[in-house]
Amino acid sequence: MWQVFREHHYLNTERLGAGVRCYVAKTGDKPIAFIAVAHVHMLVNYFRVSRLVVLPDYQGIGVGKRLLNFVAELYTSQLQEIPFYLVTSNPQLIRSNLDGWRVKRVGHGSSGRNDSRINRELVKSNSKRRLSVSLQYIPQKRCGGCTNA
Repeated sequence: MWQVFREHHYLNTERLGAGVRCYVAKTGDKPIAFIAVAHVHMLVNYFRVSRLVVLPDYQGIGVGKRLLNFVAELYTSQLQEIPFYLVTSNPQLIRSNLDGWRVKRVGHGSSGRNDSRINRELVKSNSKRRLSVSLQYIPQKRCGGCTNA
């Protein structure tokens, strides 16, 4: 399904990372939005959005935000102890009111702290000129009224 959406994402790689789970929003039989979620096992165990894409004809009407919130709620309701993150440089997502999301970091991409293979690969996808925001999904029942600041 990624092949349908990849030309509309700036990280339009041939394949997604190993182990990502993909979800699609449709209208009728037509796929209109795509999200891929990676489970990261490092020093900290967490889920993160790997890709979020909405086809151009459906952008700006809340489809991506609804799909993002649906998947975040799905993960956090079933696996409450594992955090769910989104790192984005998309101005519409950054400026929108994402209820249930808490800002964790605002800044520019980093190339990492050492010259590991993983950091060299991450550098290819980062844009040091692009502002990015890291957000963590906190379900409303645990959120205590948090809003996107």
